[in-house]
Amino acid sequence: MISKDSPTPDEAHQGEHADLVIRPALGRAELESAYELVYQNYRSRDYIPPNPSGMRLTIFNAFPSTVTFVGAIRGEVIATVSLIPDTPVGLPMDEIYHDEVQALRDAGRRLVEVTMLADRRLSVRRSLAMVLALMKLVFDCATLSLKATDLCITVNPHHDKFYHEYLLFTPLGGLRAYPSVSGNPAIARRLDLERVEEECQGRPALLRRFYEDRTPLSLFEQRYRMTAGDLRYFFIERTQIFQESPAYMLNRLRDYYPDFNWDGLAADRLSGANKG
Repeated sequence: MISKDSPTPDEAHQGEHADLVIRPALGRAELESAYELVYQNYRSRDYIPPNPSGMRLTIFNAFPSTVTFVGAIRGEVIATVSLIPDTPVGLPMDEIYHDEVQALRDAGRRLVEVTMLADRRLSVRRSLAMVLALMKLVFDCATLSLKATDLCITVNPHHDKFYHEYLLFTPLGGLRAYPSVSGNPAIARRLDLERVEEECQGRPALLRRFYEDRTPLSLFEQRYRMTAGDLRYFFIERTQIFQESPAYMLNRLRDYYPDFNWDGLAADRLSGANKG
């Protein structure tokens, strides 16, 4: 929740660490650090139960269009967020807001979902600058690279004021329990990317936050893309995600990773079922 003494965005940017870089993750190690940070952050808020991997990720992280951004200081990941363009199996938020999201699809909108936002600093005052910097990168990627029309998000109601006042998100879906975060409350919000400039009229600071210093497209092109080896590492060796995922999702992933041993995965799943 944003407290009454929370800093303004300009105040929050003062004193940011000189060695900080904010960019897409560049390798497996940075992805792993990002997933571990999300796990630690979510555990601290009782969003998820403990798991032996010490990581938080979902099958949507396996889709090659997903982009994970990190804030890093001298190689240490201290903040992260992921951006998921709409996939053949939908978006994470379809789990509880399918009707609302589908209505946007039916209207011809191009959707992306922002998720897995985490900062090692749990204090709003200390993490605000980082969140704004990450969301600036998300905005630039969504508009310049992905050509999306809508940036969607599910947030805890305590954080709704921040996303509305600082980032112009508007209502998409009402209060619901979210099974993927242990039944904690969530509300759905969207940012109409085609109307941001219009909504910023009369608010020059907000207009600058969105439209000054646009990110070069070359930065997004440098992002790391998972290999078949990464799939085995993250979704079979370190977690049970592929074992627990429905077949229709795995079948969709086949198109993107033809060199992955899908037949071996099927055998592993059958073996696991027999052991059960």
